[in-house]
Amino acid sequence: MGPDGSSPPIIAPIIAPIIAHRGASARAPENTLAAITLAADLGAQAVELDVTVSADGIPVILHDETLDRCTDGSGPVVLKTLEELKSLDAGSWFDPGFAGQRIPTLDEALKLIRQRDMTLNLELKPTTGWEEPTVQAVVKTLERHVVSGEWLLVSSASPDSLDLFRASLPEIPLGLITTAVPLRWRTVLKRHHCISLHCHQAFLHKRLVADIHAAGYLVHPYTVNDPVRAKALFAMGVDAIFTDQPDSMLALHG
Repeated sequence: MGPDGSSPPIIAPIIAPIIAHRGASARAPENTLAAITLAADLGAQAVELDVTVSADGIPVILHDETLDRCTDGSGPVVLKTLEELKSLDAGSWFDPGFAGQRIPTLDEALKLIRQRDMTLNLELKPTTGWEEPTVQAVVKTLERHVVSGEWLLVSSASPDSLDLFRASLPEIPLGLITTAVPLRWRTVLKRHHCISLHCHQAFLHKRLVADIHAAGYLVHPYTVNDPVRAKALFAMGVDAIFTDQPDSMLALHG
């Protein structure tokens, strides 16, 4: 039973223990089709991607609110149309060998992920103030696909985005992203109907992981690239880790 006497959230086997963070982002430009493909080629069964929205309401896979870090463009993503975004190079910043990689649409990413039979943790990354149009655009795209909690988990650091998403697609499980674990994590997770807590790995210890599990929730720490720390986290009982190096972590966990 949950802490208030109610049944805890139903936990389904949604995500594999090793989640490729933004794809195989240590070896390919993050959040690109190349990074997703490489993660699958390396054996990853789960991938995490970030989704935001263009000026003309198309969900695109990109982490930042601006284009400067991961493309040859600049300025806010939300002020660019899809046509403008698709004209940008999203690979050369990482390595010249990835020149010509484009910002994927959510639709393109979903098709590739299903082709590769991967599970997806989709993080809602709205530009601050654009939570509602971002979520609406994501929902509209997801509704064109056969979405299922067996392969899709939606997460966000924006509680408003989680609430908006659940109002449209209540059957899709949710995860709350935070840095430190909130003191009242039970209340927060219940309030936003989440099944999992995604926190910075430094804030976890064995007793806390056990308490979160006992309340009926999953624990997914980020971003874990050190094998020693990964071993310690799995020894604590975490359910999955986000990593930029899925090949190294798969070898460790396997």
